[in-house]
Amino acid sequence: MAGTTKQPGRPTARATGAVLKRLAELYPRHPLNVMPQEPFQVLVATILSSRTKDPTTNAAMDRLWPRASDPEGILRLTADELAELIKPVGFYRNKASQLREMSRLLLERFAGQVPRTREELIVLPGVGRKVANLVLNICFDLPAICVDTHVHRLSNRLGWVETDTPEETEQALMEIVPRRLWSTLNRVMVNHGQQVCNPVSPRCSTCPLAVKCPRIGVVKSR
Repeated sequence: MAGTTKQPGRPTARATGAVLKRLAELYPRHPLNVMPQEPFQVLVATILSSRTKDPTTNAAMDRLWPRASDPEGILRLTADELAELIKPVGFYRNKASQLREMSRLLLERFAGQVPRTREELIVLPGVGRKVANLVLNICFDLPAICVDTHVHRLSNRLGWVETDTPEETEQALMEIVPRRLWSTLNRVMVNHGQQVCNPVSPRCSTCPLAVKCPRIGVVKSR
């Protein structure tokens, strides 16, 4: 039934933790080319990354950052100038408007600083729960599970959850993933989803998680 989180045979926190630790060894960096000590850069990049491949987002940030590295810099650009710099990210004109309004609110309400709580982050234009959680992860190492298409797909493929929406996946993962690994989850699953567990043609024969994946029928309990 739509809107309901179905409960599969639930894995243990120990089992999910072992998988995430293995992936963390393989993928030490997030595919978004951002620096955790630059919260504004991370915030902008996560907004631009929506419905956009990470290489395109990274290229847009490489063009934007020398011109505007803080809210004041964004506001010095016209909407057209900003749109041209971030093009061709998805919905680049809408995102240019969001970045300008977000920068204005950061200056007016937060003294130009990126806030450290989800409740404050989601009042900013272009920032939903997914973006807020990723900023909390990357910049402040705060426990939050950021569920994008890769995390949603892999969590279901691995048999960790049986969910219909990212929101349901987030809630289900919070119950079975050790809290200390919440900040790691998005980084490793996005990398794995891009490089191995692709949406259409996953590379199951080379996957380091093959013995744990019900997709290829060789799940082994430990």
